[in-house]
Amino acid sequence: MDSPTRWLLIAVQFAFGVFPLLGKIALTEFEPRAVLVWRLLVGSSVILAVAAWRHGRAALPGPRDLVRLAGLSLLGVIINQYLFLEGLHRSTAVNAGLLMAVIPVGTCGLAVALGVERLTTRKRAGIALAVVGVVWLFAGRGASVGRDTLMGDLMLATNALSYSFFLVFAKPVLARLPNLVVVAWLFLFGAFSVPWLALDVAWVPAGAERVHWLALAGVLLFPTILAYIGNAIVLSRTHASTTAVFVMLQPFIAAGLGMLVLGERPDPAVWLTGALVLSGLWLVSTPGWGADRAW
Repeated sequence: MDSPTRWLLIAVQFAFGVFPLLGKIALTEFEPRAVLVWRLLVGSSVILAVAAWRHGRAALPGPRDLVRLAGLSLLGVIINQYLFLEGLHRSTAVNAGLLMAVIPVGTCGLAVALGVERLTTRKRAGIALAVVGVVWLFAGRGASVGRDTLMGDLMLATNALSYSFFLVFAKPVLARLPNLVVVAWLFLFGAFSVPWLALDVAWVPAGAERVHWLALAGVLLFPTILAYIGNAIVLSRTHASTTAVFVMLQPFIAAGLGMLVLGERPDPAVWLTGALVLSGLWLVSTPGWGADRAW
């Protein structure tokens, strides 16, 4: 991997990693569905324009791929983003950042279960560690985990599972179409849900102040536009497994910002969960010293 690609990959993780912090600030005045509506409308407009400029006629997939992209949008955009924002509203930025790491591990587990990948001893150990970590999180141990955040944590975990299904089922489509084109159409199909999502939701809350609008602008710029476009560029230059390793930066970025800016102080038990989940992610995302034995 060349140096520009490496720095771009790191920048993408920061763009995704600031989402829990910016989202928590915006959600103090904006409803989760309102933030989602803004993301879908702005994201679909900008990313589709960039995809059309970059790929021309190739930005218009065939009818069969459009049907597949519509289904993938339900998993990877509508359900995924809706549950993330609702979960973040009910949980903490630290927990949201921590549960980001479940996505690569969950994707590996689903790929193995569906026969797309083989189950090696290393992947088996990684999945087991991550599962233990998440179970520990939901066991109610720790000051920041319990009745106040349990529903939010469950939504965040379900969001991660939904995105894992998306990644597994999207692989054949991503092999045929440019990544940026796929992302653009996912957002565009997601935008079709706006009339339902916008029902009884204030897009412009009366109590929103400058800080809330700046936080929303940050959500639209960093984890929506720059992160998705940057990720598409990175995936065209390097392996998906390499990208998965760098995902480990996101929980640390989110947790660090949550503590530094929002003053969140998770119980040490939450850090045990983080250690288990990140260890599991490292095991499933990196090759071992020798050949792994398949099960």
